[in-house]
Amino acid sequence: MTLEGREIQIIKANEDYAEKFYEYLQLLKDDPENYTIIRYDDVTLEDVKKIRWNDYPMFLAIEKEKVVGSIQVMRGKYFGALRQPHVAGIAYSVAKEFRGKGLIYALMFYALSNVSIVTAWVDERNIRSQKVLEKLGARKIGKIDDFMYSIREKSFVNMIFYVGNAEEMRRKAKEEAERN
Repeated sequence: MTLEGREIQIIKANEDYAEKFYEYLQLLKDDPENYTIIRYDDVTLEDVKKIRWNDYPMFLAIEKEKVVGSIQVMRGKYFGALRQPHVAGIAYSVAKEFRGKGLIYALMFYALSNVSIVTAWVDERNIRSQKVLEKLGARKIGKIDDFMYSIREKSFVNMIFYVGNAEEMRRKAKEEAERN
């Protein structure tokens, strides 16, 4: 895809992309608007290498050999993939220079196939992510105070739980990606 004259390739990642994904996480580490796992936990390269790439597919947006966005789909996360393969938790991020330009919608479109129900936990301070999910039709189900510990702030943070229909979210993601 082309985004503001820049060529972005979206690929389904595997273990060969572990180092590139880890480098991307390191770039996000000092970004105050980043709300990915790197904000809440010390993630090492060894941790990234242990990702279950086949069980929990990850799609990466790549520009000039660098990761600029990601989305991971964790199917059956809540009760085991054999019991609920139609339910997927998602975790996603976009590099600062690409935020607000529609890249997240392209990533969502690629990732949200072969599932029916999408779930996401969002730090309540992450207004941008809440707006994305709501634009795609996900519903805010509830909030849990002090749910996740942030190593960055050295305090517990509130998280909001979202649920959406994957087919509707994928359709809206395609529309938004094409609009951008």
